[in-house]
Amino acid sequence: MTAPYSQLSARAMVQAFARLELSPVDVTQAALARIESVNPRINAIYHMDAEGALEAARASEKRWHDNIPMGPLDGVPTTVKDAMDCIGMPAYRGSAAGEASVSTTDHPTVARMREAGSVILGKNTMCDYGILAGGVSSKHGVTRNPWDVSRTTGASSSGASASVAAGIEPVSIGTDIVGSIRLPASYCGLAGLKPSQGRVPYYVCNSPAITAGPLARNFGDVALHMNVLTGEDTRDFAALARDGVNYVSRLTRGDCKDMSVLVIQELGLGEPVAEDVQAALERTAQVLRDMGVQVTYLETVSFSRTDWEPAEAFYKIRTLSELMRQPEAEQAKTPYIRDWTNDARALSAVEHQRNFDHTQALRERALALIDGHDFVLLPSTPDTAFAADLPGSDPDKPFESWANTFLFNLTEQPDSSIPVGLDRNGLPIGMQLVGRRFDDLGVLQMSWRIERDIGEMPPAPL
Repeated sequence: MTAPYSQLSARAMVQAFARLELSPVDVTQAALARIESVNPRINAIYHMDAEGALEAARASEKRWHDNIPMGPLDGVPTTVKDAMDCIGMPAYRGSAAGEASVSTTDHPTVARMREAGSVILGKNTMCDYGILAGGVSSKHGVTRNPWDVSRTTGASSSGASASVAAGIEPVSIGTDIVGSIRLPASYCGLAGLKPSQGRVPYYVCNSPAITAGPLARNFGDVALHMNVLTGEDTRDFAALARDGVNYVSRLTRGDCKDMSVLVIQELGLGEPVAEDVQAALERTAQVLRDMGVQVTYLETVSFSRTDWEPAEAFYKIRTLSELMRQPEAEQAKTPYIRDWTNDARALSAVEHQRNFDHTQALRERALALIDGHDFVLLPSTPDTAFAADLPGSDPDKPFESWANTFLFNLTEQPDSSIPVGLDRNGLPIGMQLVGRRFDDLGVLQMSWRIERDIGEMPPAPL
């Protein structure tokens, strides 16, 4: 979108629509123009439906004029992640292997967005099978960070995060199985929330660790998005009943003096924390102290390399099972996935079960971190965004970048990535706030308070 729309929040858009000061048609036209302007540089959108979007925008405009809005996002533009079914649009799961599928139904989150009146512009990019830490795709190519196009967006919600950061849309749906909301939110300076498992319905759900949640430029819009996305869907038997919470009206919390936060500098997994990220963690901890929160530091590293390898092997098997649905000639079209999963082909069923058992033990140990505390605070990523054309911060160890996030997929806890400033190279830094399971509201409230006290991020320079 062109100024003044490109950095307008979803809440401000809807309020302007209600006052008839802004037209959904004008906003949609500006969003399409913004895609034309910036997408050649960031490669965030691979499929557009301009005609369908403008038709939806005209219908939204009429509803606002008649004072009968369809829902809380009526007229707000968005794009849909490649992994998610969207009626009439192609899906590749980021992979050049095999053919596109064109769905006749919507993913539960996409259906909710339509019901809320959102204008769907098209589909955004993702990495192969949603498992690489970098925004590289054998189908879509390299997605680039609006803060610095030589750097990655993070994955797998690469196109979603890039398009929000670049001002194409104010909110987008991310999905997260090992960190694919929090990682790109951290790298792109966004507010991201991985909800409690089941809070947002998901279908087809091929893992008990996968969920969907909001990506936005601030936590006010994350709260608005949660009002739309949460609740039951008959296709997802594990979906939680709607909790009746209005996340927007309850975003402000009162006194924080009875709250306790455990601060973790390093877990002992993956790469060490960078100096600028460490300094940002300390600044965020001081913000909490200034609120009156009791801050405690983890005294000993909780995990090690011996914990990491069985868990990575477990995820390799999941990814390999998807890859092997394709003939061998097709498998070669996704070289990063083929090479990363190659050693998993030799694993026996017994070894796979033992890796699963080990992963479940990690779940218990990770869940125990919050005992005696209301929240856990740690860096979303140990360092800021790496080179755009890499599958991970270490090309030989592409799973390393998930070290600080994947444990909390296992525990099913809600957690956010809060933008807390820039490093010395002008790249965003994110802090991860983990809450007790089902306390999505508490995580949102504290994330919003930290964001307010630190200050919202400026627009990306693209």
